Amino acid sequence: MTNTQPEHVGVTEIGEMLNVSRQRANKLVARSDFPQPVAQTKAGRVWAREAVVKWEQGWDRTNIGGRPPKGSAQE
Repeated sequence: MTNTQPEHVGVTEIGEMLNVSRQRANKLVARSDFPQPVAQTKAGRVWAREAVVKWEQGWDRTNIGGRPPKGSAQE
């Protein structure tokens, strides 16, 4: 059986890999600890799939940011 996954991925594929929206993936790839893209094409930046997988292993998903839940306002 051959590996059918591409070696390089764009932001949309990164979102799918990390189970986040494309918009959230755009924010993640802008982080200083995210791997650098391997190329810039007319269609956009591309990353090595292996580097993204390795980065995901160290990603702290509990620090998601965003708005605090309702009712958590400090008094």
